[in-house]
Amino acid sequence: MIAALAIFVLTYVVLAGARLPGLKLDRPGAALAGAVAMVFCKVLTPTQVYFEAISWDTLGLLLGMMIVCSAMEQAGLFGWVAHAALKRAHGRRTLLAAVVSVVGLLSALLVNDTVCVMCTPLVLAIVEAAELPALPYLLGICFAANAG
Repeated sequence: MIAALAIFVLTYVVLAGARLPGLKLDRPGAALAGAVAMVFCKVLTPTQVYFEAISWDTLGLLLGMMIVCSAMEQAGLFGWVAHAALKRAHGRRTLLAAVVSVVGLLSALLVNDTVCVMCTPLVLAIVEAAELPALPYLLGICFAANAG
């Protein structure tokens, strides 16, 4: 129990942005190192990791959404939607209000993760085409998805 707590706390300290001397770990590396440490210290068995700790349904969903997003980008859908959205928007605030409204509505009907993964490349295409800063629109996606 003590080993699990120590690994958990150390992993979260690194995830929060702390740097360990001699190690160059980013967030995914820190998470993987924490998972390996849990198995190495016998907090979890490899069987428990495979069957209980990994959500294969979630990984499959995320992989599928990323494949669909990639296909939509290859098909030019994001560019077309960006052009149509910019044609209808009358300014930065109108565009932001539209993004927040659409994402909020979609997240009320769908899973938040799905909405964020599908809308982020679309919004990035729009702000890139309009030469606008991406941060306010990406924050709008986050807040609207949580509110929805």
